[in-house]
Amino acid sequence: MSRKILLTILLGMMGLPASALPLTFGISPGSTDIGFAVDILGVATAAGAFRQFSGSLTLDLDHPEQCAVTVSIDSGSAAMGWQPAASLLAGESYLDVEHYPEIRFISHQVTITGKDRVRMEGLLTLRGISHWETFDAQLVDRRREAEDSADSAEFAAIGSVRRSDYQMDDGQSLLDDRVTFTIRTRLSLVSAPAP
Repeated sequence: MSRKILLTILLGMMGLPASALPLTFGISPGSTDIGFAVDILGVATAAGAFRQFSGSLTLDLDHPEQCAVTVSIDSGSAAMGWQPAASLLAGESYLDVEHYPEIRFISHQVTITGKDRVRMEGLLTLRGISHWETFDAQLVDRRREAEDSADSAEFAAIGSVRRSDYQMDDGQSLLDDRVTFTIRTRLSLVSAPAP
């Protein structure tokens, strides 16, 4: 199936006309939550969230090579319920926010995997190391916002990455190598379709 057909289906899922392209949706803390969790000894879970980030989703059926999801996260904005854990996470053994203040995900491929479901594949850059990662997203809701007559779509996405791929090997005997990311976002139209 061609990328143009896949993107037409995606727009249909979102209730948007295929002719209204390109469309750009903003991703920001006001409408998005980015959480993370890792198992501890298989009996407990350490969880937190990033508070500062920005990004966008751009769709263009006429130029599918320009379609992209980009998210930039302030690595120092990671928050956890227990402050010593948050301080450890920010330190050199894990996020190393002093040397690597940004985490970035750039999607290079979007695939329809089922009704209201898509798979986003792209490069995640963390601690200056880039790896191809996959996030599975589901359309939870779509609506037209009455206050500004803009279309919005709510998605929930999940994906897991290996800490060891990003040289975060500390605590291997206590912490699982897999970190699960959960993203919940409502995308609001931020630019008008091109003429």
